[in-house]
Amino acid sequence: MGLAALAAGVVVLGTSAAVAAPITQQNGANPVFKNFTSICAVRGYVDYGYCNGNPKTFTQITGRINAVQVKTGVWNLGLSFTNLQPGASYKLWGNQPSAPSIPYVLPGFFPIATVVAAEDGTAKYSYRSTDPTNLGFDLNILQYPGDFYGFTVVTSYWSNQTIHVLTSSGTLYVP
Repeated sequence: MGLAALAAGVVVLGTSAAVAAPITQQNGANPVFKNFTSICAVRGYVDYGYCNGNPKTFTQITGRINAVQVKTGVWNLGLSFTNLQPGASYKLWGNQPSAPSIPYVLPGFFPIATVVAAEDGTAKYSYRSTDPTNLGFDLNILQYPGDFYGFTVVTSYWSNQTIHVLTSSGTLYVP
């Protein structure tokens, strides 16, 4: 009987230890990132796309990244943008040096999704990653139906603001 009680105690301890393992939850109270940079403000890009020589173009656009680590090694990222042109199509691009390249696209870039900005000028995207290290993003406005690339309006990639993982807790951050 003592052996059975000891075995039951070990099972309970083993179960509680597995449940108690912390999984980082960044649920929006502390976003991973909330300062996307206008592409026009990045050195060398003031004459790119719709910047027209003005480094303040697109500085009204704001964006943030929220993350929830649903299980160890898996992060759900929610990206949201405000002050976009209502009704315009925007494509979110990811960039990670280890990502497979798409022909005729800069190495490491991959499309995430295209969204039409809502009437209030907002757009939301979701992306799941098992390795968000050095992950950056570009939000591009598409010029016409069927436009695949568009022009970048805000960026975390070109401004060198990529995601890092705090290995002790799985917390994501952008230095």
